[in-house]
Amino acid sequence: MKATHYSHHRAANYIDRSRHPLLYGISQEADWISEDEFPAAPEWADVHEDWLRFVDSKGQTTRFVSRLTKSAYQRDRTFAEIAVGYFLETKCSLPIIEWEPHGEARTRGEFMVGSLNERIFVEVKTGGWEKDIKEAEGKSSPRLSQPKYIHAEARSVAPWAVIRNAVSNAYRKFLESTPTLLIIKDDYFICLDKFNADLALYCPARGQHTSGYLVENGHFADKRYERLGGVGILNVGLSVQGLRYRFSLYDNPNAVDTVKLPQAVFKGYPRYNSFSP
Repeated sequence: MKATHYSHHRAANYIDRSRHPLLYGISQEADWISEDEFPAAPEWADVHEDWLRFVDSKGQTTRFVSRLTKSAYQRDRTFAEIAVGYFLETKCSLPIIEWEPHGEARTRGEFMVGSLNERIFVEVKTGGWEKDIKEAEGKSSPRLSQPKYIHAEARSVAPWAVIRNAVSNAYRKFLESTPTLLIIKDDYFICLDKFNADLALYCPARGQHTSGYLVENGHFADKRYERLGGVGILNVGLSVQGLRYRFSLYDNPNAVDTVKLPQAVFKGYPRYNSFSP
């Protein structure tokens, strides 16, 4: 077992060997152990242990463990995938029936959920705040070695562009034969809220703009992305009330019928299908 800085790291106060055995085991082999202060609070250690128990109960731990022990960036991307799978199965009654299903042109998605008679192909995208920094300042930016939030720091981020980029990057995977869903796990500086989703997906182009969201139609305002049934945005947060999964679904009104998402899914969560300024 390789040596780590774990015993000198603040996270050691939060990962309890008996309470978080799976997370503890991963931390002992992790490259990220001296990169940041993950999991930042004991409550977050509990949450990540629950996610690990979920994949372990499915016999899928080996699928994720190599990525979970790499960099903090790779760890967070991988936990985002696990969190989405956990959310779909335990909060939305959409069991995972296939892991890494085949997509278009030899690609693979994250999950196939639902039932054999009504399946949904799910792709997960997450870049989080680190991706914002890398795109703006490069992979060697010293900001990447600092905490996500710094007091009095101001940043220019276009959340609508994050959503459009996620759709554009994922689109090649989607088949035309089954309902398709892209879920964006939100870990950005500025929340991916309904306002920004409206701009990204439904807002029509206007005037002679050369930059910004009005340059082109939102991705669901025409048929360019007709193989994608919808976009879901998931945020997992801790408050005084405890852990909360916030989810909203944005249907594509221009999707072909075969990929549209069933109306029976995601009951109890906000669902939209048009621009509402």
